[in-house]
Amino acid sequence: MFSKTIFKQTLKSNIRLWFIFTAIMVAMSSLIIAIFNPSTMDQMMSMMERIIEDPAMLAQVQSGFSLLNMLSMQFYSGMGIILVLIYLIITANSLIASQVDRGSMAYILSTPIKRTTVTITQGAYLIIALTVMFGTLALSGLLTAQISHGGIFFRTFTSDVKAVANYLDMSNAQIADDLSIILENPEAITIGAEARNIDTDVYVLYLQMLIANQQGQGTAPQQTPEEREQADAVQTSFTNGIEAAAEVLEMEANALFFNLGLIKDNPAALSAAAYAAEMHEMQFVAIINMQLANEEVLLDSRFNFDVRDYLLVNLGLFLLMFATSAISFFFSCLFNLTKNSIALGAGIPIAFYIFQTMASVGDDMEFFRYLTLNTLYNPQRILSGDSFWVPFAILATIGCALYAASVKIFKEKDLPL
Repeated sequence: MFSKTIFKQTLKSNIRLWFIFTAIMVAMSSLIIAIFNPSTMDQMMSMMERIIEDPAMLAQVQSGFSLLNMLSMQFYSGMGIILVLIYLIITANSLIASQVDRGSMAYILSTPIKRTTVTITQGAYLIIALTVMFGTLALSGLLTAQISHGGIFFRTFTSDVKAVANYLDMSNAQIADDLSIILENPEAITIGAEARNIDTDVYVLYLQMLIANQQGQGTAPQQTPEEREQADAVQTSFTNGIEAAAEVLEMEANALFFNLGLIKDNPAALSAAAYAAEMHEMQFVAIINMQLANEEVLLDSRFNFDVRDYLLVNLGLFLLMFATSAISFFFSCLFNLTKNSIALGAGIPIAFYIFQTMASVGDDMEFFRYLTLNTLYNPQRILSGDSFWVPFAILATIGCALYAASVKIFKEKDLPL
């Protein structure tokens, strides 16, 4: 039922193509992970917070600025699918239909090898190649994340924790697990602030926020309409102050939002900002400090690389491509001519991808999501914690059923031998 000779020959004939596509996928995925910059994402998020007023939409946008979300949107929802799709279409056709079309299948079947053995071996090669491809992709992503950002295979610590631990002659874990140690030591506060390159008053607020998060107090209570209105009024006044300070500093207001410390360092700018905001200067500085401290907290959280979620995203795409490979392999076994095998073996998976893309354009085209298997794979759903095991099971079932049907069809059909 399985021929080592055919498998080795197939491996030898297709290894170069597999290596090229795998290398491209690994390079693209690793590049996105390596160049991810939490500081840049933090600045983009600050801009979004001033543009988007709807809290629900803002929360959705905020989730997209973590590493895993950026990776899923830029790679696993786009180029990752396209690259594997091209590889599967080429390989699936070459395994059966192309050999029948060229006449080489006649030579193989002239030996004691049975048709069932041929299809099972070729199908096994396609599945194994796909499995190793995604295994390589997932492992390379984990290694790249560890090398570039740390915290994957062992715990990592921020620069301030390392600096304070060194000063107090304690372990990094001791400081990270009990940040109050820093707050209780004025010299440690100074050292930690210098390590993060922020003011000590901002650093104290940052530590207090982290401690509140560790104690489960970091989630703000639901605001009443009056409290929300008051918060909006304060934000509007603060924005007016920033614009006034920007005029004094002769810079764009948007740029100043990313450099709020400049206002604190310039008495004229601070005075103009407080006057425009109708606040006392100390009150305006307190809001600046709170903003800067919150940005530091967000900066730490931008690198959100949950290994389980990352592996599930890879598993989901593997199952989608497993089902897709079964479609291409099925038509490769069904048709004797390459042109027919490619027409449906490539046409249907490509149509699925196009339908999924069209469905994501807007509500008017949402019905296309019911015409494609790609709807069953949604990396954002995985990362948001929604249920995904049923779609995974459907994809696995479709793939197994089509591979089994491929073996049966090739065994019973007429061949031009």
